[in-house]
Amino acid sequence: MQTIHFKRGQSYLFRLPPGEDLVVGLYRVCREQNIACGVFMVHGAVRNATIGHLDQETGRVQRRALDSEYDLVHCSGNISSEGDRFSVRAYAVLSDREGRVIAGELLAAEVFVAEVSCQELRGRVPVRTQDPETGLSLWPPA
Repeated sequence: MQTIHFKRGQSYLFRLPPGEDLVVGLYRVCREQNIACGVFMVHGAVRNATIGHLDQETGRVQRRALDSEYDLVHCSGNISSEGDRFSVRAYAVLSDREGRVIAGELLAAEVFVAEVSCQELRGRVPVRTQDPETGLSLWPPA
C-alpha cells in the first residue's frame, strides 16, 4: 500500500480570462506559479466544451463535443506529474439553458467566466504511470 502525505502549500484564487481554454489556462497558471501538485475547483460558465467518458471495456476516452453555452456547476481536479510534464485532470458537471446536466472529464472548454481556487500540496509529487490492469495513466495504488 502506498499513501502519500502532503503539507499544504500556497492557496491560490484566480480568474481565467474569457476566451481562454479552461484546461490550457489551468496548465498555464500551474507552470507560471510552479505548482507541481495540488487540487482545484472551478465555477463559472463555458461554451464549446469537449467532455470525455471512459469506456471501461476498451480503456479509451470517448470524446463528445458540446457546441453551446453551459453553466459550470462544478469542476474539480488535480495536478500531478506524468513523466517529465504536468498532468492536469479536470472533471466537470455542466448545465444547459434548460437545466439538463452532463458530466465527464473536461478535455476542453472556452471560458466565459472561470473562478478557480487551487490548493498547492507540498511533498513527494505522485507520478502517473501506466496501470497494467486498466491500461490507464494513474497514480500508484494505495
